[in-house]
Amino acid sequence: MRKMAMALVLAVSLGTVSGCGGPYYLTNSAHDWYAQKYGESPWLWGNVVVNYLYGVVGGLLWFGDVVFVNTYYFWAKDAQPGGDGKGSVYEHKAVTSGKKMPK
Repeated sequence: MRKMAMALVLAVSLGTVSGCGGPYYLTNSAHDWYAQKYGESPWLWGNVVVNYLYGVVGGLLWFGDVVFVNTYYFWAKDAQPGGDGKGSVYEHKAVTSGKKMPK
């Protein structure tokens, strides 16, 4: 059990300090979902749910992105020699309800 804990600490440490940027798929998916819901009901989603979404769930999703998802995309898909040298991007979904911000 102690060796497993040490390996986990090492993996998290390497993942968080290795400088792996990436597309933040988990975090951006949550942001897109929240933006859609906010357009439907700003009072509920803007005041009640946002505290839990960004405070708890957002932090967990960000951690998952930094440690696992971005590290994978950086080393295996994007950066050479393992990848193709082109970065992956997250395509945001268009919000289909609510009003648009003026340009």
